[in-house]
Amino acid sequence: QMRRHQSWYRARVLGLPCGTGPNAGDTSSLGNMLTAQDGARGMNFLTPEIHEVARERLQEGQGTVEEFRLLHNLLSSQPMCFNLFGPLVRDHALATLLWRALLGDEVAAVTRVRLEYAPLPAAEYLDDRTAFDAFVEYRRPDGALCFTGVETKLTEPFSQSGDYSQAQRRYQRWLERAELPWRPDRLSEVDAKEHNQLWRDHLLAFAMVHHPRSSYAAGRLLPVRHDGDRRCEQTVARYRGLLRPDDDTFLDQPLSRLVAPWEGAVAQQGLEDRVAWLAAFRRRYLSLHESGSGGLP
Repeated sequence: QMRRHQSWYRARVLGLPCGTGPNAGDTSSLGNMLTAQDGARGMNFLTPEIHEVARERLQEGQGTVEEFRLLHNLLSSQPMCFNLFGPLVRDHALATLLWRALLGDEVAAVTRVRLEYAPLPAAEYLDDRTAFDAFVEYRRPDGALCFTGVETKLTEPFSQSGDYSQAQRRYQRWLERAELPWRPDRLSEVDAKEHNQLWRDHLLAFAMVHHPRSSYAAGRLLPVRHDGDRRCEQTVARYRGLLRPDDDTFLDQPLSRLVAPWEGAVAQQGLEDRVAWLAAFRRRYLSLHESGSGGLP
């Protein structure tokens, strides 16, 4: 459904020919791929502003940003992440408005937004390539500094790399702490392949809060998944079952339930350019009925 919708979006909304992929150097024509020329001029992004944010992030040259996938693959969750969070990188007033719509009065002001972010040096945290797709830092009304690490999924499964033997070597210093969000009787299950990536993201958030020199009072992991991705929904539900009943460090957010309050917030403030951005986002990722690909349940 999503491949058909992205192919429709390229052909009917953008009016562009298809490119080849899914990897650089591949010669198979795919409806959800952009040509080299169209990818280079930012056609995978909803606005020129988001394209500029993507170019700046690529120029930084670190982290897990994959240039070909970001610029050319309409079906990838990486450009979706930039299309959703890119405008917040430069506009912290907008970020504050939207993060307050998500978390309520807990958010006094957003202070930083990064895409494809992991703290450095990695050896002081998980000592691997785990990174958040988006990272939002904010202050609470009491002045305490907090953050939300975001993992976005469109159609891809969670990465299944890693095993518990690796966890024992790299992550044991964090797993020995008393404040863990996981149930003690389920701790041996946290790194199961189906949700290994979720666990590592969550552990990274935990490590950032409990690092000896941490400036954060609290941190959360927010997986943002497409409403129609039942496999992802089930994986997230099984992972949530491993958490303590009183845990508040893991927030599951279907895509439509994130976008809807944001749409209301920008409309209420009369931010017409941001209303247009979210309308374009909804058409690109949520309005599957427009392409005849089906609708959300």
